Amino acid sequence: MEITPNYFEKINLKVAKIKAVKKHPQTGDYVLLIDIGAVGADKQLVADLKKSYKMEELVGKQIIYAQNTEPIVVEGIESIGLLLVTSKNSKPVLLCPEKKVTLGAKVVGLNNKEVGFKE
Repeated sequence: MEITPNYFEKINLKVAKIKAVKKHPQTGDYVLLIDIGAVGADKQLVADLKKSYKMEELVGKQIIYAQNTEPIVVEGIESIGLLLVTSKNSKPVLLCPEKKVTLGAKVVGLNNKEVGFKE
């Protein structure tokens, strides 16, 4: 299925930073507290990253986060949004900006049309 660039833009992808990580008491997954760049708007999400990362490796990393997804509850803990990853050897690998960028910056698709970036 092909989608239009306008449809892709409906996915609200943002740059965020992992502020804190703890283990989920039921599953052993990681519970991440992420800073999305707006004061008082930190979000929490649950992600199974334990095969790829130690908790202390994650703190301070900038990540790509899908903000406008339905929240889910993972064994009693609410997870708001999606963390974008790929995989290597069947283990998750974070998608991260190559350079430090402003938290909350929108992630967009880029083609040969002029794009107005807003931070």
